Formats: sequence, structure tokens, C-alpha cells
Amino acid sequence: MSKEDWDKYDDSSEIKENQGYIPKWFSILFGGTIVFGIVYSIWLYASGWTQEKQYREQVKAAQINEPQKTTVVGLTEDGVNPFRGDKEAIAKGQQTFATICAACHKADATGLVGPNLVDNKWLHGNTDKEIFHVIMEGVPADKALQKPPKGPMPPHKASLGAKKVLQVMAWLADKNPSLKPK
Repeated sequence: MSKEDWDKYDDSSEIKENQGYIPKWFSILFGGTIVFGIVYSIWLYASGWTQEKQYREQVKAAQINEPQKTTVVGLTEDGVNPFRGDKEAIAKGQQTFATICAACHKADATGLVGPNLVDNKWLHGNTDKEIFHVIMEGVPADKALQKPPKGPMPPHKASLGAKKVLQVMAWLADKNPSLKPK
């Protein structure tokens, strides 16, 4: 089909192809990208850089800047709360109790859905070891000894952790002397 015939052809449903070439600047850009990729790959391999090496260096730097604490917080060997009587721990325990525990035990710990924690009546033991276990592991509804049963106590092992639980227990021991060390 000649150019004149092509101009007369008016069917817009067909694709019209001319003798167009890729622009020079696009060809140069494409070739430059290929050359850059080859040079960069060779340079990267020759430099010895790897993700694993960079990761190890970052971990080493983090360990130097922030050494890990090896102290594990928990009950002493004889089952006593190490934070008993510690004024700072008692204050932090009161804050945690007000934030997490007061919804069920009221802010003054006199009980709402959960039992009263300031009277002399303990439902699941009155020693640090027993109360620590109850708070960390929770109490399922079928094991709740509260009359009438008002529901289970959720475990707080994951939500609070041992340190905050021990601080709350220090606050409880300060508020209720019937919570015995052992």
C-alpha cells in the first residue's frame, strides 16, 4: 500500500503501522542501563559486600552499644517476691494495677467482677508463689472459687510479664498484709 493509498484509507478499526524507529535518546538510555547494570554487578561482587556480612556487623554494633541484661526477674528460690517493700516497685505496681487490673478488681482492689484483694480471704492461696501463679496463668471459669461465680481471670504472662506482675504483687502486699511472703 502506497502512502497516498494509506492516507485515503479511513478504517479506524485497524492498526496503522508506519516505518517509525525507536528514538535515539531511548536507545542510548537503554544501552546505558545495561552497561550500568553490568559494571555495578562486577563492582558489587568485587567489593565483597553481602547482606549477611552487613547484618552481622549491625548485630555486633548493637550488642556493643546496648549489652543485654542477664538478670531475669522472678520469685526468689524460696518463692518470695523480690520487690516486697521496694517503694519504687510499689508505686509502679499501683500504676499497673490502676491501668490493667482495676477494670475487674476496682481501683481500690475491693473487687467488682474479680474478688476483693484487700480483705483477709484469698481464694487461690495467700503466698507470693501462689498469687504469682494465679496472675501469670489466670483462672479458668470452671476453677473460679468466687461465690457466686463471676467469670474467669485471664492470664497476664504475655500482657504484663513477670516484672510488672511482681510490682503489682508488691503493691498488693503493701496494701494487704495477709498476703504472706511464703
